[in-house]
Amino acid sequence: MSCTSHPTKAPRPAAEAGRRAKRALVAGYRLGLLAAAFFSLHFASLRRDAGKDAALDARALAAVKIFLPAAETLGPPDGDDRVSAMLDAAGEPVGWAAQTFPEARPVTGYAGPSNLLVVFDRTRRVAGVSLLESADTSGHVAKVVASPGFLSQWNGRPQASLGAPGSPVVVSGASLTSEAMARGVAARFGATGMDQWFPGEVAIESLRPWFPEAASLAGTGVLAADGTVLGTLLRASRMGVSARGFQGAQDVLLALDPAGRTIVGAALQGSRDNEPYTSDVRDGLRFDQPFAGMPVADALGIEAGTTLLVSGASRTAEAVEETVKEMLRRHLAPPPAEPPWLGWRAGAALAWIAAGLVIGLGPWRGRKRVRTIFAATSVLAGGLWLGLMTGQDQWIKWSMRGSAAGTALPLLALTAAALLIPAAFGRNVYCAQLCPHGAAQQLVGQLRKRRVALPPKLHRALSAMPWLTLALLWLLAFLGSGFPFANAEPFEVWSTGFVALLPVAIFAGGLIAATFLPQAYCHYGCPTGAVLKFLASSPGRWTRRDAVAGGVVALAWLSLLLP
Repeated sequence: MSCTSHPTKAPRPAAEAGRRAKRALVAGYRLGLLAAAFFSLHFASLRRDAGKDAALDARALAAVKIFLPAAETLGPPDGDDRVSAMLDAAGEPVGWAAQTFPEARPVTGYAGPSNLLVVFDRTRRVAGVSLLESADTSGHVAKVVASPGFLSQWNGRPQASLGAPGSPVVVSGASLTSEAMARGVAARFGATGMDQWFPGEVAIESLRPWFPEAASLAGTGVLAADGTVLGTLLRASRMGVSARGFQGAQDVLLALDPAGRTIVGAALQGSRDNEPYTSDVRDGLRFDQPFAGMPVADALGIEAGTTLLVSGASRTAEAVEETVKEMLRRHLAPPPAEPPWLGWRAGAALAWIAAGLVIGLGPWRGRKRVRTIFAATSVLAGGLWLGLMTGQDQWIKWSMRGSAAGTALPLLALTAAALLIPAAFGRNVYCAQLCPHGAAQQLVGQLRKRRVALPPKLHRALSAMPWLTLALLWLLAFLGSGFPFANAEPFEVWSTGFVALLPVAIFAGGLIAATFLPQAYCHYGCPTGAVLKFLASSPGRWTRRDAVAGGVVALAWLSLLLP
């Protein structure tokens, strides 16, 4: 009796093409779903931020009622000036109101910007002004609010006149805070340059005591009429130097000789400090010329209170000395060093990523020794040296920002590999080979031969935890909660060390659990791993998770349509 073997039939070309097409469609759907989730969060963030700056809320209505008792509801911002109508019980306008944000947001007082509410009567004249919120220091804000003449200085003025800053009332002891609030009102109604405390340019005539032939300025260079460089002029406000004296910063001018080795002179272009301190210090610089002829090297080492000696204005004088030193430091600072993600370090990072892909997609992934050696490499190079990992903090911030601009090339490459390889090949190479935390769990797991197997029901329950964490993080992001998303995963520990308690606890707990449960954190805790497993699961097959994920993303987009 003989038996004959029948050769296995090769798949028909049409059937094989159909399977490839279906696989590509499913992969495209999953990646598209992820992109849709990212953009929905971006647009939600844009709408939320616009709402903060444009719409008035119930807190504003309570403030409005102080000046317009008949006001019952807030209308939406209307017109080019985005001023909201205040409506009575019958829906008729009894006045208008506007907040000074977003125009006032760049106008910083002593420590931050302030948002004021401006209320108008029916004739569009100011009925009253109140403070909605402030990021300035509470002591200065309290002085401003308690000042009887500050908030009332706009009362009776027509809306059309508010864009002219004029000479506002300034509160003694809170001059920067109060003037910033006044500048914010002017900025809200059309004034420009209100965020520049020292907006004017340097007059060439003021340089001639140092450079008699000065004819023009080109950047920091002082030029003669024939283009000869006479020296260098540094200006504190344009260099971002703002050492504070008694109350505010000084706009110091510092002139250097053509070689840049000696100070020719120093002067005050402007000051936000109190009088008479400012005048005394300005006179001290003008008449005593304490910096003139001083080598730059010596100026960098001066001690506070040893060069510019002005009786009764020591704090302002010391602020000028510190400003001079900082200006010189910044001027003489060498060009920025090569960014750490350029050059050989970037090459090493990309080589590590490429090696992980080769192992993960090739036959070596089945060899235990190769996996162990590369896991150690991922821990040492990818984790401890490079600190390269992708996770929800990065994804959410990219989504909210709407851009990955400025991200280091190796991190972009790692993220692209983590997302694209599972969808295209059905293999989660990132979690299996590249993730340093996953690699550390793999190595720790080899320390104990006997492992624990969870009961099926408990396994299923714990397997849902990554999905629940993922949903919670993105919900918090949609709501604009401000939660530090890096705290929900252990990855930041690899790059920043043992700083924040929660990621440290997750880091340590995951490694300890991995000695008993294989890849414990990967299976039962990692929200990023859950997304990558979803992309890699059942290549070419539509699953229940595809439908559920599509429904969740659709709900996110529908929420954007709600008022």
